Amino acid sequence: MDCQTKQRISLSEKLKLWPLSILVSVREWRFALQALPFIWHRTFLRSEWWRCLLFFQRSAWRLSVDYYLDKNAPDIHCFGETPLITLIRICRRVGIDANDEFLEVGAATGRNCFWLSSVVGCRAVGLEQIPDFVHRAECVASWSQCADQVRFVCGDMGEMLPGHPSVVYLYGSNLENELIQRFATLCSELSVGVMVITVSYPLTDYLQESFEVVDAFPVAFTWGVTTVYVQKVIRYD
Repeated sequence: MDCQTKQRISLSEKLKLWPLSILVSVREWRFALQALPFIWHRTFLRSEWWRCLLFFQRSAWRLSVDYYLDKNAPDIHCFGETPLITLIRICRRVGIDANDEFLEVGAATGRNCFWLSSVVGCRAVGLEQIPDFVHRAECVASWSQCADQVRFVCGDMGEMLPGHPSVVYLYGSNLENELIQRFATLCSELSVGVMVITVSYPLTDYLQESFEVVDAFPVAFTWGVTTVYVQKVIRYD
C-alpha cells in the first residue's frame, strides 16, 4: 500500500470519526486536569517532556494507524492509552506499591510505565507490539535517567509476558477472542497469586479454572465507563 493510498484512507476515516474525536478530546483534557495533582514528580515530568517532544511531529495515533495499515488490519483505529487518572484509581484500589513489578500489556507510548516507576516507585515493564513506540519509549527512559526502573519489550501479548510481574495489566477492550485466549493461557502459567487486571471482561470467561476474580469496579475511559476486573492466578494451568 503506497503513501498516497494511506493518506487517502486515513483522511476518509478521520472525517467519519470527526464528531467522536471532538468528544474524546474534551474527555482527554478533563482527565488530564484531574490527574494534575498526581504528576508533580521530577523524574516523571522529565520523562513527560521527552515523551511529548518525541511525539510532537508525528503523533502516537498517526504511528499506530500507519502500523495497522501496513499490516492490512481490519481495524486500524486500535490506539488507546489508559487515562492517567484512571490508572491512579486502579492502583489505589488494587494496592499497587513499590514492592510490585507491574507489566503493562500494550504500553503504547510508555507514559503509564513512567508514572508507575517514578511516582509509585515500582518496577515497570511495558510490552508493546509497535516497534516505533518501543524505540521511542526506550529513548525517553534513557534520556530521563530511569532505565534502571522501567524497560520496554517489543512483542506479541499472545506469545510472551516478559519479566517477573506481580501485577499484569491489559487494556484491550476490542481484542479478538483467540488473542485473549492465548493471553489468558500465558497468565495462567504465572506464579500463583499474581494479580491480572483486565478491562471490560474477566479472564474467567476464557480459563475459569485458572483464575479467581477478587474485585470488579467501574472506571472511566475516554469512550465511556466500563468495568475493570481484578483476578488472581489460583493454580498453574
